[in-house]
Amino acid sequence: MPNRLIRETSPYLLQHAHNPVDWYAYGEEAFAEAQRRNVPMLFSIGYSACHWCHVMEHESFEDKEIAALMNESFVCVKVDREERPDVDHLYMDAVQLMQGRGGWPLNCFALPDGRPFWGGTYFRPEQWKEILVQIAELYRTRHTDVEAQASEIVNGIAGQSLFEPQNQYPGFTITALEHAFAKLQSQFDTENGGFGHAPKFPMPVVPDFLLRYHSHSGNSEALQMVLKTLRNMAAGGIYDQVGGGFARYSVDAIWKVPHFEKMLYDNAQLVSLYCDTFKIAGEQQFKRTADETLAFVSRELTSPEGVFYSALDADSEGEEGLYYTWTESGFNHALGPYSKLMGEYFGVGSEGLWENGRNILVKPFDDALFAQQHYLSLEELMALAGKARKDLLKVRETRPRPGLDDKVLTSWNAMMIKAFADAGAAFHNEDYINNAVEAASFILNNFSKPDGSLYHTWKNGKARIDGFLDDHTFLAGALLRLYEVTANEIWLNESIKITDYILKTFPDRASGLFFFSQAGSEAIARKIEIHDGVIPSSNSALARHLFRLGSLTGQRELLNKAVEMGAMLAGKSPVYPMAYANWCSLGIETTSPYYVIAVAGQDAMERLQELDRHYLPNSIIACRKTPTGLPLWQGKFVEGKTLIYICYGEACLAPVETVDEALSLIRGRQSSENSFTSLR
Repeated sequence: MPNRLIRETSPYLLQHAHNPVDWYAYGEEAFAEAQRRNVPMLFSIGYSACHWCHVMEHESFEDKEIAALMNESFVCVKVDREERPDVDHLYMDAVQLMQGRGGWPLNCFALPDGRPFWGGTYFRPEQWKEILVQIAELYRTRHTDVEAQASEIVNGIAGQSLFEPQNQYPGFTITALEHAFAKLQSQFDTENGGFGHAPKFPMPVVPDFLLRYHSHSGNSEALQMVLKTLRNMAAGGIYDQVGGGFARYSVDAIWKVPHFEKMLYDNAQLVSLYCDTFKIAGEQQFKRTADETLAFVSRELTSPEGVFYSALDADSEGEEGLYYTWTESGFNHALGPYSKLMGEYFGVGSEGLWENGRNILVKPFDDALFAQQHYLSLEELMALAGKARKDLLKVRETRPRPGLDDKVLTSWNAMMIKAFADAGAAFHNEDYINNAVEAASFILNNFSKPDGSLYHTWKNGKARIDGFLDDHTFLAGALLRLYEVTANEIWLNESIKITDYILKTFPDRASGLFFFSQAGSEAIARKIEIHDGVIPSSNSALARHLFRLGSLTGQRELLNKAVEMGAMLAGKSPVYPMAYANWCSLGIETTSPYYVIAVAGQDAMERLQELDRHYLPNSIIACRKTPTGLPLWQGKFVEGKTLIYICYGEACLAPVETVDEALSLIRGRQSSENSFTSLR
């Protein structure tokens, strides 16, 4: 018989709906039952694409003996971390305080009011049984100690969100940003790209900072670090060589063996990163990687409504990576007469060999060198490889597919809207921009509430759960980017509306930063999220958005707020740049010239497309064919001409008529005002 999770919409919760565990969803019903029975609560947190979550479910939560222990002594609550990131933040912080590390599945025990007192991650079945018995006994016999432990942990969690007044911080300096780069340089894997050792995550915010640092300092080492990382990732098994798209991380240091789950947020950010790097380096492989990743998203993660699903599972048929890997005989059968050449190209039987005789497809050779060694032109090789991918994909699609997490999250969709907008601009692809417009329109029409706020998630035709800071911030930023590439002021107005709601609803008056959840949320403590990870922190993303929007609209209060927020984290950023990379990017924006590029006249869209070919950090572009009431456009239209204005601070330089002239003005001004000391 199904348990009460059968009423839920989360794919992760529904995976547990037939467990013998008497699961509750997170909510008042669970808290009321724990208080009625006076038993501890168990919060078990994961997500649908999590391999070890599946393992623990199969080993422990499907076991009737273990389930009986859980049901007898606890109120057991299953939480989808992607649906309730506020709850995940709370109990992850608790487990990290207790254990020094965290991960998923996350299992945390709490008092009937939700205050955590002990927890961990994955446990083997025998361990889990012992823990259940010990925790139940501890709660019964040493209740005062448990209460004291819970109070201490909650105080520790609350203390993580305390910040001193802003005026005690000096703010970002050029020297601090140079120290941040030097620290990243010392952590860089010079052989394989990326940072540190196994497991290795893409961490898009870090190469994004390095691109900006290169652009403003002229430091070629920063660019080379990005190029090496992106080339090696695209050639490795972390990238799906057949279907496009990136897995969440590599379990090794060489990007070969992925943890096979594919997440929307990784692919969105990496598309934007590859687009920017293509603009700088001009390498076709970067464009091809972005195009193939968007093709994967369109094919496998896009709903009929044009919005984007959350993830694909790592497992199929109960085995991790089975869908994506190949036996040598299966590969040869799929490609027939040209399997030997393509087997060498994709490392089958050699560099790609994994376990149980299966291969992870990789690209061990440079394309140009491989073509030369086989007496092919590069064009001929690319045509053969393209045909091989299509043939392999056709065969692969006959296999049982990994599970799809088909919930739609506002924050992750915002990142993918921006990715489609970035690719549309970089590659002059109108279809990509239309995809971004379609998704943004659906989100605004179906996720918006009358008070101007957003819902967090949508599934089966229904939006639910009040949106968090990242939902509002990422969407406001994506809409501002959509305004840049379309010149449609609808997107600017919607971005401003959401930004106004953020400033009204989320601020922590004591610190000057912003809470992750809205007031009145059910969590024990309202978290202030500042650490950048695989996704930028909601506060760093908000600070950068406020600076961009303030630069465009001339709202000094937005600019001041962004600088103030950055000042609070400026001291930490050079010391821990991996955890504050997006703050470092804010540091570049606030310590270097920042431009509004205003294009006015009948050929404005054509000039916009020309500008979009170039990597222009520290700038925001606006264009119009005809005058409007916005202050930005006053006095900028001259009949019969299309003019480009480079505006900085309160003033604009004399207008020019060509993009080349505009770029010369920007580069000349950057050279005269830039105080970076790194060698060019």
